[in-house]
Amino acid sequence: MNIEIESPRNSKDLAIYLANMNTQTSQHVGYCGESKEEIYDTLTSDFSDLDLENSFMVAYEKEEIVGAIGLDIDLEDRSAEVWGPFLSEAYIHTALVNELWEKVTALSASQVDRYNFFLNRENAYAKEFSISHGGESTGQHTVLVAKKNEWGRVVDEGVIEYDSAYEEGFEELHGQAFPSTYYSAQTIFERLSEQNQLFIATCGDQLTGYVYIEADPLHGEGSIEYIAVSDQFRKRGIGKKLLSFAVNQLFAYEEIEEISLCVDNENENAIRLYQAAGFGVKHELIHLKIDKKVVVC
Repeated sequence: MNIEIESPRNSKDLAIYLANMNTQTSQHVGYCGESKEEIYDTLTSDFSDLDLENSFMVAYEKEEIVGAIGLDIDLEDRSAEVWGPFLSEAYIHTALVNELWEKVTALSASQVDRYNFFLNRENAYAKEFSISHGGESTGQHTVLVAKKNEWGRVVDEGVIEYDSAYEEGFEELHGQAFPSTYYSAQTIFERLSEQNQLFIATCGDQLTGYVYIEADPLHGEGSIEYIAVSDQFRKRGIGKKLLSFAVNQLFAYEEIEEISLCVDNENENAIRLYQAAGFGVKHELIHLKIDKKVVVC
């Protein structure tokens, strides 16, 4: 077995390999993507706080990719979301995966304390790998999707575009609803654009709920990243109104045919809301975390 492990030689070839692997349920990793075009764009423009050479390790047999592990690194949080491990079938029961892991984690060892895996529950191999390196399960998530050709447009009133006058209320609600999440309120403010939008529901001068969406018309996709309703205003239909408004906004893009969102399985009320609105389950993910501070080598 003549294998060379190194930084990606060609981003397009890596994107093709990852797309092929991630369409297999037994290899599927959440948030990696399944379209080679989308993955390529992410790798080349928005993958990690470090450059690709210091975030990915790829195993080559001659010119063929046979394995890969990537780290989507957040330097501020000192954490990384793991893309992988991806191994071609012939190499699953070899030491190659450990070699890849050692090399890719060494690139940012002084900058990362925590590694997060979001794995399809059918991806037993990656789950076992994570656990063997100190990974602990921290919860389960459900990925749901809505399709344009199955969605009946509903006109909703009472939802408006975010106004800075509600900044304090938004920061408070976002912090309460998602205390440990990938986008802080400040990060959302920084990401706002023509395609990344924040909408709110209000009662007088009080913010009662919000929804944050990201549109990706280039790849025909849209996502509802966050939706929350203040505790004192629940059971008034505000969540349903925000959800319908968000879906309508995303499907207004001619290119977007599918919208996805991810929900913690413990949030049963939210899952029921999405399913009642027309969302169907696409994937069920397991979240495992490796914390270097507690790993005994």
